[in-house]
Amino acid sequence: MDIVGRSDVGKVRSANEDEIVFDAAKGTAILADGMGGLSAGDLASRTAAAVVLDALTQAEQISEEIVRAAISRANDRVLALSQLPAGAAMGTTLVVWQDVGLGQCFIAHVGDSRAYRLREQRLEALTEDHSVVQQLINEGIISRSEARISPQRNVITRAVGLETAIEVEVRSWVRTRGDVFLLCSDGLTDMLSEGEVRQVLINHISADGNGDMAAAADDLIAAANAAGGADNVSVLLVRPELESL
Repeated sequence: MDIVGRSDVGKVRSANEDEIVFDAAKGTAILADGMGGLSAGDLASRTAAAVVLDALTQAEQISEEIVRAAISRANDRVLALSQLPAGAAMGTTLVVWQDVGLGQCFIAHVGDSRAYRLREQRLEALTEDHSVVQQLINEGIISRSEARISPQRNVITRAVGLETAIEVEVRSWVRTRGDVFLLCSDGLTDMLSEGEVRQVLINHISADGNGDMAAAADDLIAAANAAGGADNVSVLLVRPELESL
């Protein structure tokens, strides 16, 4: 399995509150986008990503319940940190890709960090943001193009570490030969349209999934920064082993 990750502070922020971690041998990739400002957001994303990575890579078998429990544990840990005497309000988005063999994977998420699948050079969103603007889109109040410039575009409705109970969305997806999966923070999708993201990917990845994922990841970061780099920007690209299908 090939996994490539890149994270950049962007052109505006003074610190990077995103976190990416992965274990290719276990088929685990995790991206978190911290909230709370400077050290608090950084602590939230690092803590949540580390807790989930440890739980999933130590698990003997992977199930939807195991994934939910791992994210719930991360929620408890981040919330506990925020409640310490010297703590600060903090939270983080989270998106997780987990291989389960037999041509399947789990994708779990909380917040507005996203997962996409590139299949035969077609890019498909596999997650739906937990955000105010997504609710407005679903209700037909605004369009997707209007959502990209809405002043509420970064207001999320779920996050890890804000409340004792957390609602995690987990779905099982079929993966087939040549699929490449993208996990990204909103620092990418706020700067680039899905069409622009697809174009960068297919510049480097062919219809059969072969190509230079490192160059694709580098160019996604560069394109987001060229478009303004208004936020930290992070990407993970996952290409499952063909032999494991």
